[in-house]
Amino acid sequence: MRRAFDSILQIVSHMAHTSGQGYLNAFVSEIATAVGADYVLISITRGQTDLQVQAMHPSSLDIQDISLPLNTTPDAIAWQEGEMWFSDRLSQLFPDSYGAQIWQANAYAGIALKCAEGHTVGICSLFYRQPQSDMGSTMALLRLLGPLAGRELALTLQQTEDSRHSEPPSVLKNMLTHASVGIGKLSLDGKILWANPAIEQMLGYQPHELVTRSVAELNHPEDWAHSAPRYQELRAGKRATFTQEKRYLHKEGRTLWGRATVTLMRNKQQQPDYLMVLLENIEPLKYHAEQLKLSHQVYENLSEAILVCDANSRIISVNPAFEQITGYSSEEARGQRPNLLKSGLHDQRFYADMYHALARVGVWRGEVWNKRKSGKLYPQQVVIRALWEEGKIQKYIAIFSDISQTKIAEQKIANQSNYDNLTGLPNRWMFSRCLNRFCAQGESFTLMVLDLNNFKAVNNSMNHHAGDALLREVADRLVSRIRSEDLVARIGGDEFAFLIPGIVTHRQAEIYAKRVMGSFSRPFTLASQHIYVTSTIGITLCPSDGCESDELLRNAEQALFVAKRQGRALDTYCLSMREEVRQRHKMQQDLAEAIKQEQITMAYQPIWDNHSGQIAKLEALVRWHHPHWGQVSPAEFIPLAEETGLIQRLGALVLWQSCRDLSRLQKSGFPHIQMSINRSTMEFQTIDTSASEWLQVIHHFDLNPADIVIEITESLLMESNAQHKSRIEALRDAGCKIAIDDFGTGYSALNYLRNFPVDLVKIDRSFVRHIPFNEQDRLLLDGIINIVHNLGMQVVIEGVENHEQLDFLCQKGCAFTQGYLLSRPLAYDDLIDYLALNQQGADLSIVS
Repeated sequence: MRRAFDSILQIVSHMAHTSGQGYLNAFVSEIATAVGADYVLISITRGQTDLQVQAMHPSSLDIQDISLPLNTTPDAIAWQEGEMWFSDRLSQLFPDSYGAQIWQANAYAGIALKCAEGHTVGICSLFYRQPQSDMGSTMALLRLLGPLAGRELALTLQQTEDSRHSEPPSVLKNMLTHASVGIGKLSLDGKILWANPAIEQMLGYQPHELVTRSVAELNHPEDWAHSAPRYQELRAGKRATFTQEKRYLHKEGRTLWGRATVTLMRNKQQQPDYLMVLLENIEPLKYHAEQLKLSHQVYENLSEAILVCDANSRIISVNPAFEQITGYSSEEARGQRPNLLKSGLHDQRFYADMYHALARVGVWRGEVWNKRKSGKLYPQQVVIRALWEEGKIQKYIAIFSDISQTKIAEQKIANQSNYDNLTGLPNRWMFSRCLNRFCAQGESFTLMVLDLNNFKAVNNSMNHHAGDALLREVADRLVSRIRSEDLVARIGGDEFAFLIPGIVTHRQAEIYAKRVMGSFSRPFTLASQHIYVTSTIGITLCPSDGCESDELLRNAEQALFVAKRQGRALDTYCLSMREEVRQRHKMQQDLAEAIKQEQITMAYQPIWDNHSGQIAKLEALVRWHHPHWGQVSPAEFIPLAEETGLIQRLGALVLWQSCRDLSRLQKSGFPHIQMSINRSTMEFQTIDTSASEWLQVIHHFDLNPADIVIEITESLLMESNAQHKSRIEALRDAGCKIAIDDFGTGYSALNYLRNFPVDLVKIDRSFVRHIPFNEQDRLLLDGIINIVHNLGMQVVIEGVENHEQLDFLCQKGCAFTQGYLLSRPLAYDDLIDYLALNQQGADLSIVS
């Protein structure tokens, strides 16, 4: 529900300042983004038999070139019935429609667009290339936003109230007459209300004979027993649609096979109204399977065994080599499944991956241990191919040979040495050998390194099996994007490298890289979820950037690092990056020395209690003044400390100085001040589960742990680590407070707040910047504050810079505020004076 609300809010806000044709163009674009549709159209009628496209996504297509006949299309049904959707098989149901022919669409959703008076003025149609498992949320969004588009379309066309209130009956009649698929309308109790000629011809009845019957009479009695419960679920509104292959009774008494899709249609009050049925004749598929066109001479004399199975994995045919290798005769094998040969050495996942590869790319190659009729185990080298007809797998053909124990052992050793076990790609060692050979031969080529963005989040939010599946799918897609002479390898956890001969200019390399990145334009399906994954690429050229393999790899990885840091999808190595590496190494050495010499200092930004008007807390902020570079931003040296393993030493120094200064403050007349100290995720991972190291520092300065607030980030919660929860609970048991810092800039997973003991939520300044004047930001911030309060936590708002923001936040019951309106970060000596003025009741709310 929250995702649907966000989608509606985003679409309405994006179109708030548009009207007319601009509104319609924005509408189709926003709908496509919200529900992932490949094509979205708004169409009106042109004459009685055609649709005219008024707006379309993607906008790059020329709507003048698109001809949409209304006959034999799902749009005609949507126009007549108000809405219609098909989750798959659109090309089989409406083979002559534009979406099926030109766009190869498999799923469809459509809704009639009505003017303010309730007359139909157009159609909004959505087409998907891939089948959709859940069309309910898509239709819910169309029902909510369709009236807005209908009114705008009516105004744009400047039509009269009755100009398009109904579609000429001849259009629906023409569509029904010429539809290649049977279409019928049923009452809720299954009585036939009307049917088109396709159904009449299929079942042999005249129109007046059909309307006197029910679907139960036309179904084979045995199959109706399975269909009846589904019809009951439709009538009760518990199911939206179902598809079933079953037998029907022809008027002449014979049976025939049909595939029926039955959909529940609702009235304006969303109550079940009637049923729509689409009936396909699949008799030829059941009784006239095409014979395999195999060469008899090759089939009979090939030394490799051949095994042919139908779509249900039943053995149809085997050749003599199969009989010799397995010991099973053709008569014994036919009708059996290939698991007749199963050795038991491979687990279910092995075979699941095999069938997944066949369904995805149509081929699987590998080694399998099987068992002869005698019971003896033996290794096979196998190639399995899936044969497709009309969009479905009809047969499987396996070709295998018996390989010796020596060969299989040698092959396994070679694979382990040269190839990645997970993806089957060359590994880093083999890639390095190829790279060295190219460099030694003086070849000109491009080297690219690709890294997946936020791959760790996939493992954390799902599991490592999903991460492995993602890596395998990424590898398959990358292989499909490269040329036969190119080499792609997996050289690290989520890092891939490309060796590309003949690409010798930066322009060529960038074009090639963008083609590779096209692999990530489609979502990945993991654990029944669709997720989008992005990547970053670093590029270097040989020989212009270097001639040694190690140097080139360093160059590509440096370009990758720069691209990631600057938020770009790709970058090409240049000499300035080498200088940047040198400077970064120097900064790392200087940072280590500064930590060692305790040259790191602290500044403290006050946090105000909105109820009392007094300073309640201080946030400890680390500062580093470099003798050459001057003041170095924490945004630069803290990530550097994390990358180089200095973060633990830096964090220990920050904790020590912060606790020391808090102790001095409390002894100087400010006993109620609390200290808020940021802790890096990497620091949090290395302390013991009782957090004794941090608590020892707090006790060393005779501080009450209740005066210490430990700030952690959202990413720590996302890791769902039981040890993290133990550390948080240990700190809270000792009396410390826990705060989530910069809430809203990371994953913003409210669900994780419920599972972790948190006291304070610090909302990032980006949520405050435009309040109270921006209504959308105001509503969003108000919702977050309410949720946090309902979870029993207090809110700290960062980035408060003017009185209007402060007044708004105080009205919303926010406990604490922090920002430049109240004070910038202060050195210790300046902080003493500031606290003294606040204690005296001076007005300090100025922009400094």
